[in-house]
Amino acid sequence: MTSGLTDTIVTGPFILAALLSLAAGAVSFASPCVVPLVPGYLSYLAGLVGSESGGPESADRTTVTRTKAVRATALFVLGFTVVFLAQSWLVLGVSHALLTNSNLLTRIGGAITIVMGFVMLGFVKPLQREVRLHHRPTGRILGAPLLGAVFGLGWVLCIGPTLLGVLSLSWSTELNGDS
Repeated sequence: MTSGLTDTIVTGPFILAALLSLAAGAVSFASPCVVPLVPGYLSYLAGLVGSESGGPESADRTTVTRTKAVRATALFVLGFTVVFLAQSWLVLGVSHALLTNSNLLTRIGGAITIVMGFVMLGFVKPLQREVRLHHRPTGRILGAPLLGAVFGLGWVLCIGPTLLGVLSLSWSTELNGDS
């Protein structure tokens, strides 16, 4: 069944492949690991737009509130889109460099593991400091792309396999078209 679906996507009409990709994204959005992330975004949005109160300028305030909400939502989507594009670039573009330098990276990883062992044992005091940032968010719209990026990082675990499948199919289709 899977090879039949893959063949249909690769050799079939583009609109079918696009619709199946869109459906896979919608299904992944409703997955159990994404649902806990949604209240964080909704509370950010509610804090950004505030509550509307009736009054003479209520229509103007509603328009400004909608514009602010749409702008914040677009920036939020931009934030997690950047994360997914970066993930795609890393998986499809940098993997060759990682494979080429695997021996060097293994040695570097081993050295970092040894240093972190010394840190955990208490031998490297500067790396044991605890630093806390006491920044209070002010509800600015510029936080939307950052929140979207954090949302995307949390979503990577759920969407990663689906996105990787879609990217692999599009990459193999591109390669097949070139030959």
